[in-house]
Amino acid sequence: MAEPSSSASGSGLNLLVVMADQQRTDSMPCYGLDFVRTPNIDRLAREGVVFDRCYTPSPVCVAARAAFMTGQWPSTTGVLGNATHLDFDAVYPLVPSWPRRIAESGRTTAAIGKMHFYPFDARYGFRERISCEDKRHVYLRDDFVKFLHLHGLERVHPTENPGYVESCGAPVTPLPKRFHCDAYVGDQAADWLRRRGREPFAAWVSFPGPHDPYDPPEEMAALYEDAPIPPPIGSADELATKPRAQRRAGAEFADNVMFQLDYSRATPEQIRRWRAHYYANITLIDEGVGKILAALEETGALDRTVIVYCSDHGDALGDHGIPFKSFFYESMARVPLIVRGPGVAAGRRCGALVSLLDVVPLIYRTCGVEPPRTLEGLDLTPLLRDPSGSIRDSVVSEIQGRVMVRDDRFKYAHYEDGDAELYDLVADPTEERNLVGDRAYQSDVARLRGLLVEHALRRAASHAAHNVKPPEPERAALDRAYREGRIGVRRSGRAPTG
Repeated sequence: MAEPSSSASGSGLNLLVVMADQQRTDSMPCYGLDFVRTPNIDRLAREGVVFDRCYTPSPVCVAARAAFMTGQWPSTTGVLGNATHLDFDAVYPLVPSWPRRIAESGRTTAAIGKMHFYPFDARYGFRERISCEDKRHVYLRDDFVKFLHLHGLERVHPTENPGYVESCGAPVTPLPKRFHCDAYVGDQAADWLRRRGREPFAAWVSFPGPHDPYDPPEEMAALYEDAPIPPPIGSADELATKPRAQRRAGAEFADNVMFQLDYSRATPEQIRRWRAHYYANITLIDEGVGKILAALEETGALDRTVIVYCSDHGDALGDHGIPFKSFFYESMARVPLIVRGPGVAAGRRCGALVSLLDVVPLIYRTCGVEPPRTLEGLDLTPLLRDPSGSIRDSVVSEIQGRVMVRDDRFKYAHYEDGDAELYDLVADPTEERNLVGDRAYQSDVARLRGLLVEHALRRAASHAAHNVKPPEPERAALDRAYREGRIGVRRSGRAPTG
């Protein structure tokens, strides 16, 4: 490893983003869950900086990834949920994305795994694309499906896998491990790096797991069966004092063909199985990370590569009586972030508040490409050299109909129907007591709500910039003539008469 005083910038460095889908922070030993087996991610943590307070720009997949591609907040891009998508080709260069700008610099780029693009096989600036999309979207003929077909196998809907209904969405994949989607992504990424790792590259490897359904291969399903799995934080009893939207979470999936289950009825035994299988999926992803690191070492590229390990958002796993994501509890909004590479202080932790958007300036810096003025993230590069510093006082997360801000102590969320939440993360780190109606905290509510108003005003200005048009040629000529003193008061020395 290079000395921490060296710079993590310059076109001589490679970039590798490794993203898990829906991985909560407290799911690995480097974040406190000691029994989970992730030796390769543990290595990244030992040799890099671990960020303890990184937050997603949005607690759902598509919105978080659109923000990550552009370096802009969801309320700027307009992608605030999973039902909307950004056509990165159509909006470029008005809304620049880092894959296209970096590819235009001449660097080899690739997107490997689950991207949530629409259409799913779009490249959106990447020179190469190996697709392995959502576990439930079996109608997509992605590269993973083609791989299965070459071996005489079919990709079935998760409801057809053993134990899906009985476990309320935590089945097993009854195929050898190499035919699991997460194993496929790890293998494909390692193979690509062996082929391309000797030339400057920027690659985004995105694993489909540990996103639900919690479906490890059969040979790994019992890995954590007897582990000291932590129970969910809080319970559905809290929801009487929480926003109404949370009380509806889970039940709506019964009428969704992709799910076909009412997750609000999950039993403690089923939730424990969710968690056991979730951790098994993370161990499978870690095996892929190990293959990736081995490929980088084989090509001699490891110590010329800035590696970012992160997730798009977290997973409640039954915390507060809620499944999956879409709200702002720590299990959903806080994400793992580990950075390893030249110029990174090895074996350090950073307690500063950061956003996943703050990784995007680092991406440009690493690849030696001038970042666009449209970036709304803050460059976290100084924290890689000095993890004791800070770059922001607060961080925001957004989804359609609600928005959150947290500072060093408090987290405040506001909903479009007027409901709200306030948590004192020092006194109540498990977020079980909603303080929004407590008179003693009204000044904190007002201050945090003011931060959200300021954030909204700045985003409105950014969004409006997407619609700015150049002036008519005649107006442009008049403006130029006035600035040059050829017309108007500057030329005549007196005000024009009417």
